[in-house]
Amino acid sequence: MPSEIEKTTSAHSDELDDARVDESDQEESDGIALPSHMAGTGSLDRLVDTARDYACAAASHNTLKAYAKDWTHFARWCRMKGAEPLPPSPEMIGLYLADFASGSGTSPALSVSTIDRRLSGLAWNYAQRGFALDR
Repeated sequence: MPSEIEKTTSAHSDELDDARVDESDQEESDGIALPSHMAGTGSLDRLVDTARDYACAAASHNTLKAYAKDWTHFARWCRMKGAEPLPPSPEMIGLYLADFASGSGTSPALSVSTIDRRLSGLAWNYAQRGFALDR
């Protein structure tokens, strides 16, 4: 199965890029939209880099990888059920969590901590896409 994680050349955004799963699911976050009178002037370049560094440091590399896998799993589950993962639907997320909490087919039921981590991963991924998910 080919990896859906994008590759990037920017050292500052490597960890965030691990969380990018599918170009159609998330807009590019390398560029920050600046007002037209400031774009390209360089006056905010240092702050853009600082903000990007803060975003990268907000979660560990392993956490971001886990969140990316959570999103991939949820998006695949949605597509298999004939639904789209965007915009967020609390009902679909509830069905997704219930499906894996009870165990399905040969898959055992997930533990409460795993379900909580998956929910955190979904909330983080939705936030990166500009959506709010009230847990």
